[in-house]
Amino acid sequence: MAEIKLVRVDFRLIHGQVITRWLKQSGANKIIVIDDKLAKDPFMSQVYVMAAPPGVNVEMMSVDEAVASWEKNQLGNGSVLILFKTVATALAAAEKAIPLLRLQIGGLGAGPGRKVVYNQITLDKEDGENLQKLSDAGTEVFFQTVPEETPASLDKILKKL
Repeated sequence: MAEIKLVRVDFRLIHGQVITRWLKQSGANKIIVIDDKLAKDPFMSQVYVMAAPPGVNVEMMSVDEAVASWEKNQLGNGSVLILFKTVATALAAAEKAIPLLRLQIGGLGAGPGRKVVYNQITLDKEDGENLQKLSDAGTEVFFQTVPEETPASLDKILKKL
């Protein structure tokens, strides 16, 4: 059984200084990226694997593969940092059986209909609704881009949407 250290939504997934800082902060030695599209793309999967620091195991899984791994042995061994590219994928995983006790929201990208709600983090109406569903199901949702930053609660953020 893996020990889940941090669950984060960040559209950039494994990237430079921030992920290195979150790995150190969380004490994780394994990253599991849960994303249906990426799990089917061996080239891009390898790019993300190579972006991880030495000694950190990286696994790419679809939502269904992650659920199967959870049901088999709770994601295997190690101290795990779970990354989702989108809020919708995190919600899908939670609805299919992966318990998300705490969910950290990092970067979600920009685009039409998105509003900056905390530092550089943007939300649209659908993300807000999905995060509220997660919160209603018992997940503590908070916003934090880097470890030094004070986390912001979902309730505070949704008032800005």
